Amino acid sequence: MDRETVKLTLLAEALEMNWNSYTVYEPLAELDSFLDKDTAVKLAEALKRGFMLEESVEEIMDDGFFRGYLAGLMLHDDSFSLQKREEIARILEDNLLSVLKSADESLPSVDKFYGKTGDYDKRFFPLFGDKDKARSKSSLRENLSLFWYYSKDSYYIPLILWGNELASFLSENVDKQGLKGETAEKLKKIMVSVEASYPMSEAVRSLVGFQVPKAESDTSSQLPMFSLIMNKNVSTEEIVELIKSVTQYSVVNLMYAPVAMTRSDITEESERAKEIVFRVFESLENSILAFLLNGGDELTINGFLYQIVLQYDFAKLFDRLTSLLEMLTVEFADAALLAIASALIEKEETKENVERFIEYMKAFKDSFGLLTAGFLLSRKYELEDDSFSTEIRRDRKPDETDYYLLLELARGFLDDLEVAYQEMVGEYNHLGDLEDVFEELEEITEPCFVSADGSDEEVEYSRVPMYTLINAVIRNNDLDDAIEAIEAYCDRYIFNFEFVNTLLYMPSKNMDKVMQLLLFSGEMAVGFIDDIADQDDEAYLMSKEESPSNREYLDLIEKYIEKLIDDKKYREASRAIAAVDPFVDPEDVDNLFTSMIIVRWRTKDFENLKTMLEAIDEESDPRALIVKALMNYFNKEVDAAEGIIIDILQELPDFIQYLLENDEPDEEDFDRADDGDVRSQKKIDAKLLAEEFREDWFKLKGGKDWLKKVQKVFDEVS
Repeated sequence: MDRETVKLTLLAEALEMNWNSYTVYEPLAELDSFLDKDTAVKLAEALKRGFMLEESVEEIMDDGFFRGYLAGLMLHDDSFSLQKREEIARILEDNLLSVLKSADESLPSVDKFYGKTGDYDKRFFPLFGDKDKARSKSSLRENLSLFWYYSKDSYYIPLILWGNELASFLSENVDKQGLKGETAEKLKKIMVSVEASYPMSEAVRSLVGFQVPKAESDTSSQLPMFSLIMNKNVSTEEIVELIKSVTQYSVVNLMYAPVAMTRSDITEESERAKEIVFRVFESLENSILAFLLNGGDELTINGFLYQIVLQYDFAKLFDRLTSLLEMLTVEFADAALLAIASALIEKEETKENVERFIEYMKAFKDSFGLLTAGFLLSRKYELEDDSFSTEIRRDRKPDETDYYLLLELARGFLDDLEVAYQEMVGEYNHLGDLEDVFEELEEITEPCFVSADGSDEEVEYSRVPMYTLINAVIRNNDLDDAIEAIEAYCDRYIFNFEFVNTLLYMPSKNMDKVMQLLLFSGEMAVGFIDDIADQDDEAYLMSKEESPSNREYLDLIEKYIEKLIDDKKYREASRAIAAVDPFVDPEDVDNLFTSMIIVRWRTKDFENLKTMLEAIDEESDPRALIVKALMNYFNKEVDAAEGIIIDILQELPDFIQYLLENDEPDEEDFDRADDGDVRSQKKIDAKLLAEEFREDWFKLKGGKDWLKKVQKVFDEVS
């Protein structure tokens, strides 16, 4: 999703939250005299129109979040004087540092994050010797602080809305006095907090289930460091010292920007970036360097190792390089071997040194990267040891085509780094583009499907989920008032399906209204699907895992189809599935597939059902397995049906008892399930499954009595 679209949506949420006292943020009135009034009015009007805000334009302009966002954009608008922008930056810097200080002071103790002493050693410091571990454990609080910043909306809203713009401006405007003293400390604090936004948005979601807006990409989050490297007033020594001073952070990839810039076609830029890479390598011990690299990604590691191997005498480098490889995370090792092999092929190394590296590689377990690296080196240096070539092609001797094809694959990371560098350049030049902001606001009112990450094929639904506002409403209101507020947002933001999805999991007293909202929104969502075909003949939805907006869009459609099935509107359900299914990523088709199985069973479309049932196995959705058991029983294949039901009882032992209405979960089970109790959750799952298929079983001749027999068999074997 375009970063400005995400930020504008978050700004609209923040305005709503401030007005309703869901959060409290100072008005930043000292910025008012610096903001361009015409631009402020135009932006406030566009926001009000685009997000149907109820407050007046004047109230929008008086809000601190609005002022901070606009001020961040102005920092990169050259039509304003540098002096004016520096004054704006000072105000934003003081405010943001104050916010971060408040966050640091409220940070819980380490024991609140980890249950017992030592649990965090394994996560943060697995490769460190005692001396380095002691040094770095003293900074554990700083690692946790990054997580804390993105766990609370009062901290992450300003970081996301203008933190990147501020950090990038400060980086590119460090004066000739250099990066020293208080200037360095303030920049470091803000830069690290901003660059953490990309990994932390995912980390917070995966660890605590809290959705944080993902405004920054892997490249846009690098803009502060990118800007610093571009600033000729700052020496490479100072940049390296800055990097060294933050090596205790486990998630901040500060080497990505310099490594990507080594692929610049501007000699001055690439040489400056390489100098940073070499200085970092020379000034850090392996344990610290490995920790720094492991905090990044595969692309950064590959580019870093490639430059190191090209630069240094390989005979002298060998011991340190192999030691470093052993400290890298296992998932990075395969690609790292390819990067090293690519560099050795390019630099024309001595055969003796290559043979030494080949022998070292033989200690590794066979993998694509290992075999390909060995094959390429053996062919390039005409080594007598041809074992890797044999593994590559067991049935015939590899030919020249194999060599050049595999070499191109091995060097693919260099092209990826060049693309990353170009993206950083484009995003850097795009900072403060007010015209782009206004264009986004013009388009934001109408839902559509936009290309994802520059791909013409992968698309995502254009409405950014308003998770921050939803969380604030639930946190600040009692349950009934929260439900009422979210229902109101359903009426205002009819294209933002996350509000309906949230209501479906809340105990509303008026479920009829919630179901009406589901049917209205679901029908509308299915109707949008035709727009995907207009994008590209091969267009399809980016997966739910990668796109929050697609997750909400598809989740709503799935619940809508389930509602149609529950209402016995099988024709409408079938049409909806047929319309949506061709555009869904293979990772996300399971729910639609199961719904179609149910439709075909209940409409007695047994011919097509038979084909679908052949595709499921014991790992499939329990609902699909129940239909398979129903079909087996219907066809008098009772042994097969019994096996399926027994397997389901292994996971959901209360299923038959609930289906026969001999028992049901009590209120405490629901409460314990909400608290994460697995056994209670299984009871709830069994109840839902039983209720969905009770009528199907009871319609089958003898089905009820047969289930009782299966229960007895299960009781005996368990």
